[in-house]
Amino acid sequence: MKKIKYILIAMIALTSVSCSVDYEDNPNEPSVVSTGGLMNQAQEYLMSYTRDEWFSGRQMLLWMQYWTQVNYTEEDRFQYRESVNKSSWNYIYLNAQDLLSIIELNTNEDTKAAAEADNGPNENQIAAARIMLVYDYLLGVELWGDVPYYSYGSDDETFQANQVELYDTPAYADHKAIYIDMLKTLTESADAIDETKMVIAGDNFYDGDAVQWKRFANSLRLRIANRIKDVYPEANDIIADAIADGVFESNDDNAGVTFENNATNGAPMYEAFYVNNRIDFAPSASFVELLNGTRGSFGADPRLDVFVDANTDGARVGMPLMSNNSEVEDFKWESLPGKDILAADYTEVYMEYSEICFIQSEINGWDQSWYEKGVRASMEKWGVEEDKIAAYISALPPANEENVMTQKYIALYMQPMEAWSEWRRTGYPTTLVKPNEDYQYTWQIKNGAGELVDTTGTFRFTPIPSLSTQLPERNKYLLNEASVNPESVKAAVENMGGDEQDTKLWWAK
Repeated sequence: MKKIKYILIAMIALTSVSCSVDYEDNPNEPSVVSTGGLMNQAQEYLMSYTRDEWFSGRQMLLWMQYWTQVNYTEEDRFQYRESVNKSSWNYIYLNAQDLLSIIELNTNEDTKAAAEADNGPNENQIAAARIMLVYDYLLGVELWGDVPYYSYGSDDETFQANQVELYDTPAYADHKAIYIDMLKTLTESADAIDETKMVIAGDNFYDGDAVQWKRFANSLRLRIANRIKDVYPEANDIIADAIADGVFESNDDNAGVTFENNATNGAPMYEAFYVNNRIDFAPSASFVELLNGTRGSFGADPRLDVFVDANTDGARVGMPLMSNNSEVEDFKWESLPGKDILAADYTEVYMEYSEICFIQSEINGWDQSWYEKGVRASMEKWGVEEDKIAAYISALPPANEENVMTQKYIALYMQPMEAWSEWRRTGYPTTLVKPNEDYQYTWQIKNGAGELVDTTGTFRFTPIPSLSTQLPERNKYLLNEASVNPESVKAAVENMGGDEQDTKLWWAK
């Protein structure tokens, strides 16, 4: 039973990669898998299935109070679906399988020459696949903690993921060891890239541009090192090294996948709202208040008009967090997310320049200049006019931990997994509605004369699980993993000190 489960995942992965192949004379017998096709698929696949209505819409965007559901409250209140937990696990490891196939095809003596001839230098392709593997596995580590993990070239015997021919019940590696290995992997990968040549065909990020791939590797290394620097002092040297080697310098370096402007290959949230007709989400009241200047220490934010659409009254109204479904059903004034957010050709971002700016503000003692650069980069990315950017930045409160991290939270809109990790690391933003406390929300509705007037309601956000923390710290391990791989799960639970939603990761505050 155990073996069937892991082999099934591998078989699905192999099936998924077979759509990108080179044919010779017989179209029924593909001769060489296209590594460029694998990379193209891996980049798009990860965004399609981790930024969709399920994992992102019904978990991460809700937990970080960017969005709220308009029909049900269970997931807003931290009761995630086990089916979503399981599918997230499968998507991460299936995606890793495609990336490992790129490495295999570029190292196998029978296939490496063809892979290089058609898709770029072997060393560059291997480096790109390793960088993407770090991003992929990082999602799993930050969702569960100790997880199965694989690292190309490592001799760590606990790194057993995605090797079904060797391990049908892989060990769950200590997530501390995973973070340290990820930093090593990114350093080696950036160093291995030949900047004078294309990295890999089929690249959605940079069309194979080697310089930008190196910046992406160093920027991701900066993110991870900054995450763990308070518990792993060696990370401070890695931070300095990553910056010296070259991180993102502008929004031109942003890594993301732009979807097609059609119903067949549109962005995941476009598919949710307009193809599947799941009008289940609205921007949250706390996020709308933060943007309109009535919550937090900032004034009216011009990104409000981009992030939040006007409702039928012409007002931008957030959905309050509540305690039960009947309360939600009685609230009729909520706005939809902005039209740009739900566009078919939306770009799902892996990582962007504004994040690099905010990190550099932090590591330089909450530097004002990098703080302002981060706000500007975010606003420019979203197409805010220059006069509005200048006016907003001129009125910013001074840089400190709370202000910088709150602006980082705003900039990470639609990247909720990263925002969640930063909240767990720092405790910011403090603008989120707190559980089990009454709060008031004021919004505008039309009166009998057709004028917009303020109205105020009192609400209470009541989580379903009993947590010792304000937000969940992680997901519990999959229920079926306890059946098919019980010894590894047991060891991981013991190592982490529990398997609860409030069991903290190594670096969490």
